[in-house]
Amino acid sequence: MNIENLIGKMFVISGMDIKIIADEGGRWKALNITTKETVYFNKEFFQKAIKLGKAEETTEVDDGNN
Repeated sequence: MNIENLIGKMFVISGMDIKIIADEGGRWKALNITTKETVYFNKEFFQKAIKLGKAEETTEVDDGNN
């Protein structure tokens, strides 16, 4: 996975369904799909979470309407 270009990709991490919406230098700006809140992830932290299987890319998200 190319960690340099995640904009538009969706992930599940720490029980949250998120969509990466912007690259802000050393961090990713993401939208928590369920709560509609903006969250930020340090790029190094996020890359380690992916490598350890703590963050998984997904194509489907739970928007809370099911």
